[in-house]
Amino acid sequence: MYSGLLEREFTEQQEIIGMPDFFLDLNLNQIVKELQNNADEYDIRKMFFRLPKDFETVCYRQEIYREIRGKHLEKQFDLFSRKMRETRQYLERHKGAEQKQQYQMYWFNAVSEFTDGVDLLRETLVEAKPESKGLAGLLTFVEELCGTSVWEECRKEKEKIKGMLSGLQFELSMDGTNLKVRARQREEYYFDHLKKLFPQKFSERTNADGIPYDYLIASPFVNNEQLGYLETEILRMYRKSRPEFFKALEQFYKKFDKMIEVEVYRIEEELQYYLTFSMFQKDMEAHGCVFSEPKVQKDGSAFVAHELYDLALARKNRWADLEVVSNSVQYREGERFFIVTGPNQGGKTTFARSLGQLVYFAMMGFTVPAESAVLPFFDNLLTHFSVEESLESGRGKLKEELVRLKPMMQEIEGNSFVVLNELFTTAATYDAFVMGQKVIRHFADQGCLGVYVTHIAELTKAGNDVVSLVALADEQDHKKRTFRVVRKEAEGIGYAGDIVDKHRLGYDELCKRLDEGGL
Repeated sequence: MYSGLLEREFTEQQEIIGMPDFFLDLNLNQIVKELQNNADEYDIRKMFFRLPKDFETVCYRQEIYREIRGKHLEKQFDLFSRKMRETRQYLERHKGAEQKQQYQMYWFNAVSEFTDGVDLLRETLVEAKPESKGLAGLLTFVEELCGTSVWEECRKEKEKIKGMLSGLQFELSMDGTNLKVRARQREEYYFDHLKKLFPQKFSERTNADGIPYDYLIASPFVNNEQLGYLETEILRMYRKSRPEFFKALEQFYKKFDKMIEVEVYRIEEELQYYLTFSMFQKDMEAHGCVFSEPKVQKDGSAFVAHELYDLALARKNRWADLEVVSNSVQYREGERFFIVTGPNQGGKTTFARSLGQLVYFAMMGFTVPAESAVLPFFDNLLTHFSVEESLESGRGKLKEELVRLKPMMQEIEGNSFVVLNELFTTAATYDAFVMGQKVIRHFADQGCLGVYVTHIAELTKAGNDVVSLVALADEQDHKKRTFRVVRKEAEGIGYAGDIVDKHRLGYDELCKRLDEGGL
């Protein structure tokens, strides 16, 4: 059986997966919310909640995403999805219809849309000549589905009924108080006279028979409600005058009652995983953002990213035309943890988020927000950002942090990337240093790579595998932040006074503003 576009093991378990903690810390929930907004009736969020647990799945997805974008398959795949959505709409109407001919017609329409959609998918894949394992497997699946004798027979019967259906046209005329209904007999319409009088009210679009859409009354078969009296009478008239059509419709309903393969729905939904991100990437690229396909290594230790940026921040700023500063970073051989220090509001947390996002999107099989990237395979993301006191539990901020840290430190599995931001800020400086050092050493000794944002410069000496990075302030004006993060010895300066001066929060300024009533 075809394993799908996300791999079978993932699909079977996704229903029980909730939003992971690292989503909120890394602002990934903001990005996935936008992806969901572009996903119509699909609930795609669950597909983004679970990192692949093996390297092969990462490669599997990368190949699919690369091929979809490289061969510009998005439009045709979207048309296929529309056909599947229309199929489901007709099936819903079929279930609710009470009149025999009506629910048979809904079924016919559902099967027509379904088979047309699958045929379109097959034609698209045949023309694309897929090389990725996922799309090549999909082509094999749909060719087997479309290649049966039943499918071919259904195609022929479908076209035959469509031809008969196009002949079911009627005229309405008034004779005094009598309303007459009869099969269409003449080519001239009353609307022709109206068109001469009001040409701007009519369109030039026509149906398959060349009749302008403006002349046509909607078919009773597309009504969600019960048939009205007039519609029922028209059906009664045609059952007498065209019994061969209704007989063919009934035979179609009985013969092809198993044509709709629900497995195709799963494939269609999984396609949205790639299509929604491709749409998002295209929009961000139009606003100047750069994406690249990362090189993920199964056994390698190299971790290098050039011009990496926070994608969630770029998404937020794109309409305001605000610049998002990028940074380059590299873990050298033997290095495990970056300790990021620097001035307040200098971009330390944004930098840490960008690293976590890089790992996430790379492992999910997508392109990443960087000019280039090489990184090891990770099957787990662990994050801990500053928390507020819990009003419900009554625990203080420090205890809340420790409660959340405990399971993270106990349940490390496989290859984990760790992002820690401003831990133990309510503890005394020495206590925060001791606890921070123990946390860093625990994760590093377990083989994790990670980043720790802090104001405690002494933590840069927590081990030989720890590296100091500094968020820089402008050399000429310390009040100005560059948002650049570089490999540098910690300065031990927070530049808090610059923030105080910038916002006029010094003692003398506060006293003056209080006297003036300016607060």
